[in-house]
Amino acid sequence: MTSTPAACRPRAGTRLLRCAALAFIAALLSTFSWAAAPVASAAGSRFMIVAGTASMGISVVRVADDGALTPVPGSPFATGFGILSLVIAPDGHTVYVPHVGDFGVTGYRLDDSGTLHPIPGADIAVGGPPTAATLSPDGTQLFVVVGGAPGHVESYAVAASGALTPSGAPTVPVDGFSAVGMAAVDPGGRFLRVVTYLGNTMSNYAIERNGTMTPLGPTTVKLGPVAPGFTPDGRHLYVSNEFGFDLSGFVIGEDGQVTPTPGSPYPTHGVPHGAVVTTDGTRLYVPNAMGQSIAGFDVHEDGRLTELPGSPYAAPAATLPGQVALHPDGKTLYLVDVLTAQMTTRIHTYTIRPDGSIAPSGAPSIDTGVVMSDGPVVAMTP
Repeated sequence: MTSTPAACRPRAGTRLLRCAALAFIAALLSTFSWAAAPVASAAGSRFMIVAGTASMGISVVRVADDGALTPVPGSPFATGFGILSLVIAPDGHTVYVPHVGDFGVTGYRLDDSGTLHPIPGADIAVGGPPTAATLSPDGTQLFVVVGGAPGHVESYAVAASGALTPSGAPTVPVDGFSAVGMAAVDPGGRFLRVVTYLGNTMSNYAIERNGTMTPLGPTTVKLGPVAPGFTPDGRHLYVSNEFGFDLSGFVIGEDGQVTPTPGSPYPTHGVPHGAVVTTDGTRLYVPNAMGQSIAGFDVHEDGRLTELPGSPYAAPAATLPGQVALHPDGKTLYLVDVLTAQMTTRIHTYTIRPDGSIAPSGAPSIDTGVVMSDGPVVAMTP
């Protein structure tokens, strides 16, 4: 499924450049991640989508009201090689997947049965290896981070059909060495953040409805920043620092500038991947890939984090925790492997207790059928 001809098929630029970029990024896989916030679901259904970085597939799992998981027939669905990111549109029906293997981004329509269908006009080539994609909150603009030294960000207009066209706005550079940049737009849709992973900077941009991005200057974070994530009210931002073994917290000003939250950074007791905040904004969970655990925190009004009772919580044996996702009811947490001794990525279910602590639910893990789910490649509809 991951043959060299498929990974390096002609698309944009030279085949040699594509293959070199793919080889470089492949060497960095299994080191970062981000859990996406829920968006509106397909009518009458709720699904979790998990992509395989090292396999050309996207897994779709049905999520029941009680939190039970069931793989969708026909899953995983074929896609390009080298997925480091995916994003679901606010309508809950549209999924965009960048793949570094051919410098492309593909859009899919998610139907009520959980099947993915390619969207006409949503299979595009970008100007290099796309390491991240993120949408504006209204779903009208797609921002794609292209890796490089330096990398850059491109913006695309999203039609009602899901088709993509260049916005016409100039690309903007990413500060530092952004071969594996990751990105997120704040809940208010006013600012874009891009972290570099291989450096210690977060690039900040003001964004407009026409896709124009205005640099606000970089913010210094600790080495190995990944997965910028927000509280639902958009007042606070958290960045996982893989090589710092902690989380950096920031207060977001009206002008988009950020200042550290009290007590930041916060130790996670391992190598943290992307954090996720509950829908009420009161708790935060982050998986530790090295440390084999999940750290949990209370989120205070000023953005300060304090550890939940019993944190960190043990992950299953013979796995590397990659990402977490939350059921909209706030009672169930899902842990998704980045790597596992069982080869294909599994989803493990935890119960969230009233005090925020978590424990295994007792439900069997679910095999997604994809391999190595690394980067912000997990999303769930509410």
